[in-house]
Amino acid sequence: MAEDNQNGNIVKKKECKKSEEGGGSAWEIAYGDFMTSMMAFFLVMWLVAATNVQQRQVISYYYTHPGAISMLKSGNGMPSKGVFNIGSKEISVSHIPSQSPVQRGNKVSGPNKMSIAFVKGEKSKKTISRSNFNNLLKVLIGIKNAVNKGKNLAPYKSQLKMNITERGLEIIIFDKNNKPMFKKGSAELEPYAKKIIGIVANNLKKIPNKIIIEGHTSSVKYINSTLSNWNLSTMRANSTRYALQQSGISRNRIDSVVGYAGTRPMPGTSPDDPINRRVVIIVKNL
Repeated sequence: MAEDNQNGNIVKKKECKKSEEGGGSAWEIAYGDFMTSMMAFFLVMWLVAATNVQQRQVISYYYTHPGAISMLKSGNGMPSKGVFNIGSKEISVSHIPSQSPVQRGNKVSGPNKMSIAFVKGEKSKKTISRSNFNNLLKVLIGIKNAVNKGKNLAPYKSQLKMNITERGLEIIIFDKNNKPMFKKGSAELEPYAKKIIGIVANNLKKIPNKIIIEGHTSSVKYINSTLSNWNLSTMRANSTRYALQQSGISRNRIDSVVGYAGTRPMPGTSPDDPINRRVVIIVKNL
C-alpha cells in the first residue's frame, strides 16, 4: 500500500504478520519426550545385559515393594538403600518386614552366603545361603503373581502379606472388615481363603523347607461357654495345615502348628483390630 505525503514523496507501508504465540517451540517438547523415552529404553537394555536372573528378580521385587529391600555395595558392610552393585556377584539384602523391625543388613564374606541382621530388643544375625534366599523369593513372587491372576480373588489380594524375615518366608492371611477368612466363630475356611492357601501350597511344593503354621485372633473375646480364643486360634491353624495337606503338602514338612489367641497383635494395630485375626504360614530357612 502506498500513499503520498506532504512533500510529494511516495511512502510504502508494509504489514508484517505476527507469529502465533508459542509457535515454533512445540517440537522441543516432543523431542524432549522422545529423548527421555530413549534414555529409559537404553537403561532397561543395559540392566538386562548386565544382570543375571536372580539380580533381576531382586530388582523387580525392590520396585514392586518400595522400601522393602536395600542393596549393599559389596565389601563396605553398610546399608545403602536403593543402590545396586550390578558388577558384584554377591547381593546382600536387608528386608523390612511388617512384624519384625529391621534396622540394617550386613554382608558375610563368601560367594554363597548372605546375611540379614534384625534388631529386636538386641541385635542378632542370621545367615542364609544364596540358593535358599533365591528359592524363597521365587516362591513369594510365584504366589503374588498367581493371586493377582486368580479368578475372583481381586477383592481379597490386599489381605495377603508376605515378608522374608529372620525366620524365613512369612505368608500372612488376615481378616478385614466384612471379609473374614474363616466363618464367624469357627475354623471353617471361606472359599477365597481356600483358594489362596491352595496357591500357596502349589508354590511350596517346589522347595523342601519345613513349615510352621500360627493361628491368631484379635483380643475380642469369643462368647461361648466351651470355646476360647486359645481354642479358636489353634483350631484355625490346624485347619490351615489340613488345607495345605489337601493341596499336596506332605505331612512330614509340617514342623509345628500353634495358636496364640490375641497375645501377639501386629505392630501398630489395636489389639481388637480385625487384621489381628490371621494365620501365618512360615517357610523356614534351610
